[in-house]
Amino acid sequence: MEAERTFRAMGTTVHLIVVGGPAPLLDQAEARVEQLEARWSRFRPDSELCRLNAAAGRPAVVSDETFAVVQRAVEGWRHTEGRFDPTVFHAMVAAGYDRTFPDVANAPRPAETGTKTGTEVEHKPAPGCAGIDLAPSVNAVTLPPGVALDLGGIGKGYAADLIANHLIDGGAEGACVSIGGDLRCMGTAPWDEGWLVDIEDPHDPDRDLMRLTLGKGAVATTTRTKRVWGADNQHHHVINPATGAPARTQTISATAFAEEAWWAEVLSKSLFLGGPADKGGGFTVDDNGEVHEHT
Repeated sequence: MEAERTFRAMGTTVHLIVVGGPAPLLDQAEARVEQLEARWSRFRPDSELCRLNAAAGRPAVVSDETFAVVQRAVEGWRHTEGRFDPTVFHAMVAAGYDRTFPDVANAPRPAETGTKTGTEVEHKPAPGCAGIDLAPSVNAVTLPPGVALDLGGIGKGYAADLIANHLIDGGAEGACVSIGGDLRCMGTAPWDEGWLVDIEDPHDPDRDLMRLTLGKGAVATTTRTKRVWGADNQHHHVINPATGAPARTQTISATAFAEEAWWAEVLSKSLFLGGPADKGGGFTVDDNGEVHEHT
């Protein structure tokens, strides 16, 4: 027996598919997603993430899940040599993404700069994770003064991993969790071929670029077409940590494969900025619509 649910959370669309298992599983999963959003949102002043950022320079004790996602973010930064970087918080705000995206997209912006003040933004490179101190014995995170984290992308990926595992542990035979395109599949699929995953064409959101078949694992896509704002949509949310400005590349989207969704998210960001595809592989789509495989 198959059941599914679609709802809004974490500023995006969440799609759950469950094969087998008790009836309350989907309700529990939806509540769990909302709980994680409450902890990791940079737009909720009472979230753990906001309290952690406000405590920069001092240790902050956080929950198991928050410590785990920060630990993974630092690991991703190291592995990609800084192409994935959760310390782009201030760069994101400087670019204009300083409130929930619907508010950003609907707010009037000066024609030339796309900023709130109308003055040119001085973009600064992200500070990086080298100074972040992690104390796993007490779940304490110490951010250097002036450093703040944005867990948006990796938070969605890690949430997909947590929810998929929750569904399987709760008795489901199979589970597929997609949070804004960060997708994790586990167990028995409702189709004979396996889990069927459609990848959207970044040049035409009304059509699919390709259909993938997965036995298990994860897929994540980074694109500069989804969250755009400002005059002529000149700003987007994929920040190049090396410059602190929205990335300017010939790549319009990057898709990466991995065993876990948080890692696929890390790799898709790195691949978008020209990094290697790593062990899982992936592909990019350029401005001309050409698909480039990376192994």
